[in-house]
Amino acid sequence: MKYISYFFIAIASAFLVILLSLSSCSPNFKTTTSQPIVIKKQPQTSQKIADATVKIHNFKFEPANLAIAVGKTVQFINVDEEPHTATATDGNFNSKALDTNQTWDYTATKPGTYPYICSIHPFMKGTLTVTPR
Repeated sequence: MKYISYFFIAIASAFLVILLSLSSCSPNFKTTTSQPIVIKKQPQTSQKIADATVKIHNFKFEPANLAIAVGKTVQFINVDEEPHTATATDGNFNSKALDTNQTWDYTATKPGTYPYICSIHPFMKGTLTVTPR
C-alpha cells in the first residue's frame, strides 16, 4: 500500500510538471482596453476620365498615332517593366518617368501635330495630332 501511494504521487507530480510546462508555452493573453476602430470613408474625388489612352508596352506606344480634339485628355499608361516617358520633341508636353502601371494625363490645349518619344529610350516614337473642336 505504501508503494501504491508513492506511485500515485509520482503520477500526480508528473502530470503537474507537464501541465505547468504547457501553460508556460501558451500565449500570454493580456486584457487591454482599446478605443474602437473607426474607419472613415475617403471623400470621393471627381477625377477626369481620359478621352483616349496610349499604352506603353514592349517598348512601343500603342497606338503610335493618335488624334484627339483640343480640350480632350489622353492618358499614358506604362505596362512595361522599365520606366518610360512621353516627351514631345517640341517641348509641348513631358511626363515624368512612369514606373510600371503608373499613368500620366495630358490635356491638349492647342491644335497641331506633336511627335513624341520616350526620353529614356528615344527609339520609341509616337505622334499626337490635336484637332480643333
